[in-house]
Amino acid sequence: MHEQAAAAALKEIHGLRRSCADERQLAALGDLTTMMEECAATPGSYLWFAGD
Repeated sequence: MHEQAAAAALKEIHGLRRSCADERQLAALGDLTTMMEECAATPGSYLWFAGD
């Protein structure tokens, strides 16, 4: 995922907080949000996920 895709996904990720069932899910979503924000703010950056 490049920085432009991360910026677009951030708009959707905030809505996912309502569907988190517990603190572990909220923590994971928070970590993902941080990584996506950093990626979106850094031109030329990419996020690679396990299995990609």
